[in-house]
Amino acid sequence: MVCTNSNVNEIRKDYLLDRWVIIASERAKRPKDFVIEEKKIHKGTCPFCPGNISMPIIYKRGEPWVVAVVPNKYPAVRSEVSMQVQKGFLEKMNAVGFHEVIIETPNHSDQLENLPASHILEILRTFCDRTKMYMHDERVNYVSIFKNHGAAAGESISHEHSQLIALPVIPHDVKMELEKSESFRREVGVCPFQAIYLRERRSERLLLDHPHFFALAPFASMVPGETWIIPKRHVQRIDHLKKQELEELASLLKTVLTAMKKLFPGMPYNIAYHQSPRGKDLHFHIEIYPRVTKFAGFELGSGMFINVLPPEVYATSFKKVVT
Repeated sequence: MVCTNSNVNEIRKDYLLDRWVIIASERAKRPKDFVIEEKKIHKGTCPFCPGNISMPIIYKRGEPWVVAVVPNKYPAVRSEVSMQVQKGFLEKMNAVGFHEVIIETPNHSDQLENLPASHILEILRTFCDRTKMYMHDERVNYVSIFKNHGAAAGESISHEHSQLIALPVIPHDVKMELEKSESFRREVGVCPFQAIYLRERRSERLLLDHPHFFALAPFASMVPGETWIIPKRHVQRIDHLKKQELEELASLLKTVLTAMKKLFPGMPYNIAYHQSPRGKDLHFHIEIYPRVTKFAGFELGSGMFINVLPPEVYATSFKKVVT
C-alpha cells in the first residue's frame, strides 16, 4: 500500500520487476534544485564530423548523409571471433557480436532535441533497418540500442550519436523483464505495458497521451526525471512500428527531450530502447534516464535506488513546460 503522506518516504516496487526504489519525499527536490556540473569532453578533431571519419560508413541515409553508421573503433564485441563456450560454474563465451555507432547528424553542434522531427525520423528508421538486419543473423539473439549523452552519462565524443550492440545472449535485465511480462500475460491475459496505460492514463504521472504512444513518469522511477515512452499497440521491436507510428514517435521524442532539457538545463542522459529478443515477446518501449544525481555505495551494494524527485513532482513540472 502506498502512503499518501507527502512528507513520508516511500518504498515503491517496479510495475514488473522485483525491483524496489526509495522515493525520498522527506528530502525531495524539484527539477530547478538540481545543479548540473557537466564535465567538458575533450575538444579537438571530431572523428564523427564529415571528412574526419576513419572507419568505413556501412550504412547511411540521404546524400550527402544525414545519418551514418560506422563500426565502433573500439568494439565491446567482435564479429570475427569464433564462438567458444565453456559451461560450468565459471561459464563464459567469446564476445561474439556486432558493435556500431549511429552518427545522428553531420553537424557537430546539433543536439537531438533541436533537430527537426523529420531528421529524428531518419534516425529511427536507421534503428529499424539495423535491427531488422541483425535479427536475420542467427548468431544474434538481442539487439541493444542506446544513447549516452554527456560525459556523466558515458559519452566520450560530443557529437550526437547512439550505439547498437547485437549480442548472442539476452542481457539479464531484459531477460527478467521478458519473464515477468510472460508471467503477467498468463495470469492477467493482457500485455503488462498495455495494462500500465490503463492504470496510469488518468494518473498524475502521465506526461503525454498521443494516438499511438504515451509518455510516463514511472511509479517507481529509479532516478529523477526518469521517463518512459510506450506504444499503445503491442509491438515487439522498433522495426515493427508502422509508418505513422514512427512519425509520431519522432515528434514525441523531440517534445519529451525538449521539455526535459528545459527542466534540467545541460542534462546528461541515457536512452535505452527495449525490444524483444529473438523468438520472444517483449513490448517495445523507450526509457530515458537523466543523470543529474550520482550513484553511491548504497545503490552499488544493494541494487536499490534512492530517488529524491518523486515522479509526481517531476510530472507536474514537465507538464508546465511541455510544448
